Amino acid sequence: MANDHSESPRKFLEYLDELIGRIRSSIILFIAIFFLTFLFGIKEITIQGIKLYYPFPDFYDSISIDIIDLIEKRLIPPGFVLINISPFDTVVTIAYTSIAISAAITIPLMIYQIIKFSLPALYPRERRAIVIAPVAIISLFVIGVAFSIIVILPLLFKVILILSRSLNVEPTMGIKNFISIILTLSIGVGLSFETPVIVVLLSYLKVVKPEVWFRNWRYAVIGAFFIALLISPGATGGIMELTIATVILSLYFVGAMIAFKVYKE
Repeated sequence: MANDHSESPRKFLEYLDELIGRIRSSIILFIAIFFLTFLFGIKEITIQGIKLYYPFPDFYDSISIDIIDLIEKRLIPPGFVLINISPFDTVVTIAYTSIAISAAITIPLMIYQIIKFSLPALYPRERRAIVIAPVAIISLFVIGVAFSIIVILPLLFKVILILSRSLNVEPTMGIKNFISIILTLSIGVGLSFETPVIVVLLSYLKVVKPEVWFRNWRYAVIGAFFIALLISPGATGGIMELTIATVILSLYFVGAMIAFKVYKE
């Protein structure tokens, strides 16, 4: 018995060391991608008629700057002007963008490493859930981000433009605030799209019965509008909040219906 007790801390430290080792590679990759996008640009070279692209040190035309330029062209309506308010706003903006790119690439890899680490300790039903769930989580997050970029953000900037013109003021925004709004709203909407995964997963693992989701629909409505108010800048007179809350509620009820099927399996 005493020997078992002495082995437990040792095994725990071995498991912890393995987990840290798996996560360490993702952290190193995160740092590498950050500096690559922050300090390097993409150059083109033609060899025997074939175009090839390679990273080249170029802080003033880096990958992050190119992405910011694409975002501006996609989201900023004509007549809307981005300005540099503080001397270091441009550098901070580029850094924010590099962090977002690094996280988008490394977080799925980190989830994969954690899943591989935890699989041996799970029951078969839990193992199936943890293998399938990340695919749904990443897919819905990407759809949510795309929804915010295609629908929510253009609506926001158009409303700001119209309100500014109605007040006879120049429609401007600081570049750092611009990127902060895009990242906050995109991540917030992307995370809100995880609602059906949470609902289905809790029912699949027999934690929550499917009928509970329908019985407590009033709390779901309150929660959806609370989340919408939390992630929305509130500049569209309630249109954006209503849109986001409606989407969250739709996903909630879709998840609740799927929960009935998976609960019986």
